[in-house]
Amino acid sequence: DVQAIVDEANADPAVVRNQVIGTQAFDILRDPTRLHESAMGNMVTDAMLEKYPGIDAAFTNSGGLRQDLRFTPPSAGEQPGEITWGEVFSVLPFGNRTVILTLTYDQLVSAFLNGFSPFCNPAIATGRFPQVSGLKVQFHCNGTTPVVDNIWKGQVSGTLTLLGSGDSIRLVTNDFMLTGGDGYTAFTGGTDVLQPGDDLMAVTVEYIAAHSPVGPVIEGRIVGPEQ
Repeated sequence: DVQAIVDEANADPAVVRNQVIGTQAFDILRDPTRLHESAMGNMVTDAMLEKYPGIDAAFTNSGGLRQDLRFTPPSAGEQPGEITWGEVFSVLPFGNRTVILTLTYDQLVSAFLNGFSPFCNPAIATGRFPQVSGLKVQFHCNGTTPVVDNIWKGQVSGTLTLLGSGDSIRLVTNDFMLTGGDGYTAFTGGTDVLQPGDDLMAVTVEYIAAHSPVGPVIEGRIVGPEQ
């Protein structure tokens, strides 16, 4: 009787779950240690940034990325390289919603220091390591303490502008981080907060559909020890 309930629960959403929404050029992977820039993180944050024209940057946490997108084998009868709705849901299953806010340079530095803390101190949870679009950041460790060396605004493949004290940045992140999730208390002090409330998974589905075949790569958005 229990198995019948489980089978029905799996069958009912199968039409949506198995729908092909786009294609990929190769495996799109998270960093298995959750301590580095990842191709998956770059794709998701690129999707966030593209969704909101005029926003400077996108910022999310590695712990919110729960699966890889493998070119093969297919998981729902799709062809190699095809991406299903269900596969994207497995990457972003939490129903997080998008929020937009303005941070001062100092607040942005504080956010990155929190994000880099597990890289320098193994006792700190790794899920907070940042994934970004529209930013490049360089850091190092002073013992178990992270130090942010430089932050630039822009894409690494284009023009970069070095940021400093007195600058501010308009960015999109997720509602979990806005309220201080994963230690991102710097975001709670953001100003001019907007809550468009778009489902982060749906934003990523939209991006994949528009840019297939997607092929994000690691490109040096985050530069640090052994990065």
